[in-house]
Amino acid sequence: MKMKTNIVAHRGYRIVAPENTIPAFQAALAYRPDMLEMDVHRTKDGHLVVIHDEKVDRTTDGTGYVKDLTLAEIKALDAGSYKEPIMQGVRIPTFIEFLNFLRDIGFEQTLLLEIKTDHVDYPGIEQEVLDMVASFQPKYRVIYQSFNLTTLKKIRLLSPNADIAALVFWATPKVYWLKIRGVFDYIHADIRILKQKPTIFWRAKNHMRTWTVDDEADMRRIFKAGLQGIITNQVALATKIRAEIQGDDNDKQT
Repeated sequence: MKMKTNIVAHRGYRIVAPENTIPAFQAALAYRPDMLEMDVHRTKDGHLVVIHDEKVDRTTDGTGYVKDLTLAEIKALDAGSYKEPIMQGVRIPTFIEFLNFLRDIGFEQTLLLEIKTDHVDYPGIEQEVLDMVASFQPKYRVIYQSFNLTTLKKIRLLSPNADIAALVFWATPKVYWLKIRGVFDYIHADIRILKQKPTIFWRAKNHMRTWTVDDEADMRRIFKAGLQGIITNQVALATKIRAEIQGDDNDKQT
């Protein structure tokens, strides 16, 4: 059976709802993407929360680093009014709330979980994330990703059988060597850089997903090349174009 290119909903469906919030994940799931992508940081008082940036400034009405705010302070922030249309009462979810949401809806696709240690050091966060996921005994697949190579190595050491992806701007020879050594299983590369080396679309298709793919021409190129996946904000468009090029059934790439 021919495999399909993964469609990965980037921070949920962030063009129609506030990114990394429950409404954004609900909106994405209406299109049955192969994966949900989300990000984890840690608060001052040790709680894991789902947010992309190190600071809350861009996506809430507050200011400051997540690491310097308590969970109560995080929960008091408005995470819905920055986005049009304004969504009242939307808050930053905790990681536990997010995992409960997946359990409650019977989530069965793949979770692409980014540990945000590329700019802020959260000592021990890798073990915390693994333990939290394990406590829910998920029936769905989880792939852990990060820009931080040290985090990837820690995940491999703590959970040798985990699925791990390296987020990179460009897949250098070192990146490929580390993959061959088994530090990680997949490479997630920047579409802007990938387009500078067109042959990579064919050579790397069995282990390459690319981010963030919102342009229709780029999508068509990737679906025709058969890369393993695209990480996109344009979930509906990607679903439509994949059906045109690769067929209507939603076979999943492994």
